[in-house]
Amino acid sequence: MEDTGKEALKMEAFGVVSYNRPYICKECGGIMVFKGCGEYACENCRAKDYDDYGKVRNYIEHNQGANAAEIELKTGVSQKAIRQMLKESRLEITADSVAFMRCEFCGTEIRSGRFCPACEVAYHRKKESQMREKMKGFGLETEEERRNRNNKGEKRFLRDE
Repeated sequence: MEDTGKEALKMEAFGVVSYNRPYICKECGGIMVFKGCGEYACENCRAKDYDDYGKVRNYIEHNQGANAAEIELKTGVSQKAIRQMLKESRLEITADSVAFMRCEFCGTEIRSGRFCPACEVAYHRKKESQMREKMKGFGLETEEERRNRNNKGEKRFLRDE
């Protein structure tokens, strides 16, 4: 039991969140199989159970406008896990809500995810250029190199005869 606690702390430290998924059926002891949207069904008796995401999603569907504290109280899912689901864009804060999140770069108010649309584009462009730099020398040419190539239409490699 102590090892699982240590593993949970390690995962939390690295930002890995597990959503407490059911593995064993509470009714018959059978294996739970993922059905989608946080729902699981027993292989043997077809009993349904939900992981944390499924619990939160079902609660929100029946109680629109619920806040994180209320959801935690009713479902038992921690507010930290709920915030993580918002950051992963698995959930979204409703437009009529007074609550919001902030973009991690510019601080603009957002309803889900980590970045506002403008910063998300900039983030992905930056990551793409970093990957292009890493891949230089592996036979991949940049867009600029392709445009500047003098031998348009020529074969790049010739067979030895």
